[in-house]
Amino acid sequence: MNKVSLKFSIMITSSVALAAILTGAWLAEIYREHDSRAMLLPDRVITLFPDPKPLAAFALTDHKNRVFDLASLKGKWSFLFFGFTHCPDVCPTTLAVLARARDNIAKNTAGAEDIQFVFISVDPNRDTTGKLGQYVDYFDTGFLGVTGDDAQIGNLAGQLGAAYQVAITPGLENYPVNHSTAVFLLDSRARYHAVFTPPHDAEAISKRFKVVRELEAGNET
Repeated sequence: MNKVSLKFSIMITSSVALAAILTGAWLAEIYREHDSRAMLLPDRVITLFPDPKPLAAFALTDHKNRVFDLASLKGKWSFLFFGFTHCPDVCPTTLAVLARARDNIAKNTAGAEDIQFVFISVDPNRDTTGKLGQYVDYFDTGFLGVTGDDAQIGNLAGQLGAAYQVAITPGLENYPVNHSTAVFLLDSRARYHAVFTPPHDAEAISKRFKVVRELEAGNET
């Protein structure tokens, strides 16, 4: 496998940076005031897109050797995080936060039945489906580990603006991998709906998601 150069740049910016984190209620109020046509809403935790972006087709494989594609994203809200199992810090820390966020979401009235958390490895050279299964199970047995060939990983990452770089070096097992630290949120229609930016906090993520889901439910009525 050849060295994979930097593929994509994160193209996600807020129009204004606020000094304090917005509360969920205020976020909802701002959203409604602009009749869902606002620009990207400024918030330190989440950037919400009033006009979610539909994703194009892609084909990956999950840790149970099942096809993971566009159809796998439909019918559920999906939290996607890109990384690799040899990651020494960001990946385990983020997955631990997401596991706590999932627990928080499960305590809400709506529950977590229509939610999935997906860890996408950008290092298929080392991350087999078996290794991915063991890795994600450590954090939460309900998490999915997903990978595939470079082209298809790049396909999905590019649609979300998730930057990564894999520098495979012959003879070096622990080669460096750089990747986005954002968590991407897709709605139940497989549309890119929002992105959570670091530093990640489980309570903040679960509260923002509750507001986003309520807003989307209101738009559908």
